[in-house]
Order: sequence, then structure tokens, then C-alpha cells
Amino acid sequence: MSSPPPVERFQGTSWEECQEFILAIRAHASWERKQRDPAWMADFAANYFWHHALTWHSRLPKDIRQDWSKLEIALLDRWPVPEDDLPQIRPTPAAAPPLAAAPPPNTNEIPNHLLQGLLKLVLDGSYINYYVKLGNRSMGCSTSDPSEATHVRCIASSGGILLERINHSPPSWLGVRWMSSAPTIGSGSTDDAYITYVDEATLKPPPVGMADRPWQRILCTVLASGEVIPTWKIDETKRITLFTFVSPDKTALALVADPKAYYKNRNDEIRAKLFIEPTA
Repeated sequence: MSSPPPVERFQGTSWEECQEFILAIRAHASWERKQRDPAWMADFAANYFWHHALTWHSRLPKDIRQDWSKLEIALLDRWPVPEDDLPQIRPTPAAAPPLAAAPPPNTNEIPNHLLQGLLKLVLDGSYINYYVKLGNRSMGCSTSDPSEATHVRCIASSGGILLERINHSPPSWLGVRWMSSAPTIGSGSTDDAYITYVDEATLKPPPVGMADRPWQRILCTVLASGEVIPTWKIDETKRITLFTFVSPDKTALALVADPKAYYKNRNDEIRAKLFIEPTA
């Protein structure tokens, strides 16, 4: 009797690993003659999530964890295939590997249970709840106090989802602003940006002596799991995914375009992800 097709642990390191994992689960299910049993496939796959992927899988809604047809879509949403021709604000060396593309810009449907909620931070290796707070200088930071958390409402727009800040007056959008006046946004970038707000009436961020720093409203994708994937909009069809880091003392918050390049310079910082924690 032949041996079953092998299945390797899935860590969530790349889109290639994600696709290999999906194909391995399919192959094993076919060998077991369970390829038409999504519950069996989901239960079997659950044994092979590991490291960051295990944390991600554990936070998925129950109906997704228990149905392979839904879980497979969630995997492909979380680890999408990158595009090779992402434009950049400033050219980077041609030898640099292409940056992972943002999720397709037509993903602007909002799951009903995620229409509004607290903007939550999930730190790698930590099970303590943290939230995004807009501090005194209107720069996003981290807090463990949910009463200080930024409360957002998801608003669908052409090309993605905007986050409206609803626990503050006057009304505003969440925005992103670079610390450098001429950031490199692409592969090899070590520049960082921060979360701020953009006034709904004037469509301008707060004046803090950084008028020449590039900024825009945050355009994002919200997955069924509640994960928020922020992006930097290049044009109507091109966006670059932004990744979240938190300082060692778990207070300062940064958004970056190339997590590997950024981490080489600041390897004491902690990778994190943004989520919407639904509120009634």
C-alpha cells in the first residue's frame, strides 16, 4: 500500500508556502478519499498550523476553522500572490526582490459583524490585548486600556475600505503619514510611517510641523477574521501593503512597507497585526 502524501507544518512565511500547504492538504484528502468532506479536511489541516500561522488560525471564527472551503479562501486572502510590477515613489535597486502586493483592491465588502469596533493590536508572541490609541501629538500608539482605544467604523469606497474615527469630535478618518519627507516605499525601504487622523471637513491631517511629509487616508482590506490590512495607495489600481511594528516597550507604533528591511535595522521591535474588535 502506498504511503500518504506528506504534509509539512505551515508557518505562514510566504504565499509560496501557503499554496504548497493548500495543495498538500488537497492531495492528502484525495489519498484518504475525503476530498469532498470539508469538515474532515479542516480538522486535518488544523494539526499543521505552527508559529505565526497557528496564532492566526486560532483567532479565526469557528465556522471558518471547521470548513476547509472557507479556510482555504481565508488562507489565500491572508497570503495573496504578489504582483511583479509594483510602482514605487522612489526607485529601489533592481536586484531587490519584489514586495508582496496588497490584497486585490476590489475587496471592499465589509462583513456585517465588522462594521465598527475597536482597533486592536495583536503582537507576535503576546496574548495580552493591546489597542491603537491616538496620542497627544495625534500619532498612533499602543495601549492595553480598551477605554483609550480608537473606535472605528468601516466605510466602503472605490478600491477599498476607509476607517472612520467615531469616538472623537470633530469627525475624522484614520490616516497614515511618513516620518520622512522623501520616503522610499518599496523593496528595501527602512522608512516608517505612523497612524494619524484626517479631518472629514478639510481632508487634512493635524498641523504638527510635518506638512511636507507624504500622507493619505488609510485604505485597507478587512478580512472575515477581522484582520485589517492597511495599504499605501499609488494610483487607482496599485497599492502597497503596510506592515505593523511595535516598540520594545509596547508603546510606539509604526507602519512600514518592507518588514524584512525595516527589521534588520530595528530588530528589537515586535511584529504585530491590526484587527477590528467588534462592538455592539
